[in-house]
Amino acid sequence: MKLTRHESGSLREIWSISWPMILAAMTNYFITLADRVILSIYSKDAFVAVGFTHPFYWGNTRAMMAFISVTSVFIGKFYGARNYRQIRKIVWQTIFIAFSYYVVLIPCAWNAKIFLADKIEDLGAPYLSITLLFLPFHLAGFGAIGAFFLGIGLTRVVLVVILISNLINILFDLLLVFGLYGFPELGIRGAAYATGISQLVAFFIFLYKFLGRPYRQRFLTHVPGFSLRLIKKCLPLGIPNAISSILNSGGFAIVSQMIAKVCSADDALAFTIANSIYLFFWFFADGLGKGLSTICSNYIGRNEVHMIAHSFRSSAKLLLVFAGFTAIFMIINPNLTLRLFYQDEVTDLFFSNFCWMLFAAWGAVMVDAFRWMLQSILIAADDIYFAVISNVSCFWLAAFVPIFLFVYVLHWWGAIFCWQCFILDSCARIISDFCRIRSGTWKRKVLEAAQFSQMNTPSNGRRVSRRRQK
Repeated sequence: MKLTRHESGSLREIWSISWPMILAAMTNYFITLADRVILSIYSKDAFVAVGFTHPFYWGNTRAMMAFISVTSVFIGKFYGARNYRQIRKIVWQTIFIAFSYYVVLIPCAWNAKIFLADKIEDLGAPYLSITLLFLPFHLAGFGAIGAFFLGIGLTRVVLVVILISNLINILFDLLLVFGLYGFPELGIRGAAYATGISQLVAFFIFLYKFLGRPYRQRFLTHVPGFSLRLIKKCLPLGIPNAISSILNSGGFAIVSQMIAKVCSADDALAFTIANSIYLFFWFFADGLGKGLSTICSNYIGRNEVHMIAHSFRSSAKLLLVFAGFTAIFMIINPNLTLRLFYQDEVTDLFFSNFCWMLFAAWGAVMVDAFRWMLQSILIAADDIYFAVISNVSCFWLAAFVPIFLFVYVLHWWGAIFCWQCFILDSCARIISDFCRIRSGTWKRKVLEAAQFSQMNTPSNGRRVSRRRQK
């Protein structure tokens, strides 16, 4: 079943699927941006502390989301093959997996200080502890149930929930950070609680919608179910993807602590601002990659693999337009970005370093977005093992080792060099993924996935119905 009424592989098709995901990702990433802007007004120290603490929270989020994201791939394939009854099983088992992650999160939250540099541990540890304890609700809501709506093409449901969640987050940010209208002034803790409350509300809205009458009748969503065959299919794909994210996100978190230890206060501030903008503008790559992966998964379910190349070209055109738009804030007029976070006068040296970091962050966003588009094809084709090897080896060789050696040990270069290493890492992954796609090896994975998507076909479902009638 086609996801849209537009021509397959066309710009309109990729845009019609991706724009709600892009907008949903933008509003989702806006939570992080809003937290940091509000904290920068409250305290520069709190703003920098959150900037260097957030990678550990982000690492846990990405690791589990990398595992849970496999759900959307299978949902897209099952929906394309009209195999509806398998969908609710994979959603429910993913929800339980999300909450079982408390086994890891509780010890990490209890010992948050050991992960942070001395300069930021007093402010950063409470923030990290609180956000980690709310994380499973985010994983179960946006990761598991959100993947259900994305996989069946109802991206607007996810968008509405994210908008509501954002409004709640901003409201409680203002109330709890500054202590307005009788609420206690909690500062950096208030920002963490605001994020957690918004995630909690979003999860229950998702759950209420998921259990609604239309989805109960069509997908039997009200009946929790498990499938050992599904679990066996998810684990080989999800675990390597999660391990890759743990190694890469964990490596970036360690890099952030290196920068916090050896860089000056001005460099740390400039790096935090550039990183905040990088994280926000990543929304386009995230949404576009999810849209491309969803469409490619649907092509695989429909046995139309030849259309993947057309969709990739359409996605690349959208990325070029976005690159021109972001250049306004990150290259042409960086002062607009600086004043969003820091209103005091700055030295010429600080502004020069900040401009170079922001320019490098722009390059990192664009190159990494193109890399993510290529990897989305491999993920949709279940060629996850190659993606894992490529991601881990490129990051640790092209980014982590040079930063550790030349920034942390030898002190030859500073934070700008770190951004250059991030770009080099993404370029290495692009070359690796492109060569893999050109080789055609991944197409064997597609044939296996197409056979799997036909498991328990509708004819089997009709036989079950006749047995029930008897």
